[in-house]
Amino acid sequence: MTLAGCPVGLISNPGSGHNRDQFERIHARVAQCPAIHHVVTHSLADVRPALEDLAARGTGILAINGGDGTASYILGQLLESGLFDRPPLIVLLPGGTANMNAGDIGVSGSLWKATGRFCQWCDGDRSTNGKRVQRALMRVSAGEQAPVYGMFLGGGAIIQGTEYAHAEVHARGLRDDFSLALTTLRTVWGVLRNDPAFNRHVTIELVLDGGMSATHDTLILAISTLQRLAFGMRPFWGEGPGPIRLTLFEQGCSRFARTFFSIVRGRPSRNAVPESGYISHNANTIRLHLDGKLNLDGEILVANGPVDISASKPLDFLTL
Repeated sequence: MTLAGCPVGLISNPGSGHNRDQFERIHARVAQCPAIHHVVTHSLADVRPALEDLAARGTGILAINGGDGTASYILGQLLESGLFDRPPLIVLLPGGTANMNAGDIGVSGSLWKATGRFCQWCDGDRSTNGKRVQRALMRVSAGEQAPVYGMFLGGGAIIQGTEYAHAEVHARGLRDDFSLALTTLRTVWGVLRNDPAFNRHVTIELVLDGGMSATHDTLILAISTLQRLAFGMRPFWGEGPGPIRLTLFEQGCSRFARTFFSIVRGRPSRNAVPESGYISHNANTIRLHLDGKLNLDGEILVANGPVDISASKPLDFLTL
């Protein structure tokens, strides 16, 4: 299938990760591709008018140049607004710091190379054969707060790792998979040493698909609609048809380091079982009940009570 002649829109966040020091160069490259209508947003308030403009142009291909949080906010607005008669094909460019979403279902490589590859695709026959994948987003509702969207949600030691990354890694200009690998290794080391900066107990009550509730003294919580996380991690091995994938490590889980690395490689060892403190399920809906912080695509969500997670209708993404 080709999309030749289909209107193309691009929304950029110049303040995200890699755009901060590359945006002028990226903007100039996009300007050489007349097929792309480029809209630059400087705040969240600019997103709705940008989508209205692109919907009025009949945009059938929507590219997003920003980080995971930018992409999820734009896609959440797209899903909630109903501005498009038919959802466009989504293209994610790695313009942020982590770019986990783009790494799984977007355009691979550095921001500069990914932008060039996307422009070449727009100037070519725009074939999508073997280049389309479908993913849902998670719709997350916490108390009185307005629903937010994302593709990865983490809790427990992931929060401590996030705090360490902001304070010690990103502040030094380190980004991409290297910074995430460094943060992950530091978090694992902190857990092994029982460092209170990384090993904090979080009590979470969990309900899957409206079933019975179960309470877990949680070390690590990861929930996502992605198949592959940062630097190729595949930490989900649960069964079932639901698009939302959950993995939970309980506090005191046995053989932590060895089992952790087997799980993130996508090859969980025989120790990765509930009896040893390792749980993985797929679901359509999840309810969490906790008092603490959650990381939703890099943005911190404060939860003081129930958090309801459901899957959106799936969107089509272009992988290049």
